[in-house]
Amino acid sequence: MTEILNELVILVMCHCIGDYVLQNDFIAKTKGKNWYHLFVHVVLYCVPFAVCYGVDWRLLIIGVPHIAIDAFKARYHIINYVTDQLLHYALMLVYLL
Repeated sequence: MTEILNELVILVMCHCIGDYVLQNDFIAKTKGKNWYHLFVHVVLYCVPFAVCYGVDWRLLIIGVPHIAIDAFKARYHIINYVTDQLLHYALMLVYLL
């Protein structure tokens, strides 16, 4: 049980660093209008996961849906912030499997 909690803490920290610390204000404001900026955000978002867990196929579980989720929120306004975050956390649970 402790091992799972440790993994969850690491995943949440990776998410927070990737989604907030490594995303500057410019990218946050323009990723909904510019696909390149969204792609840069997603690559930077994946960096903490790669540092903690290595570069492997599981980065696709985190990165590819992140593009769609952030596009749904920032570009198309289909989902809100809470739904955006819940989807990201759900993907992290899949990442653990």
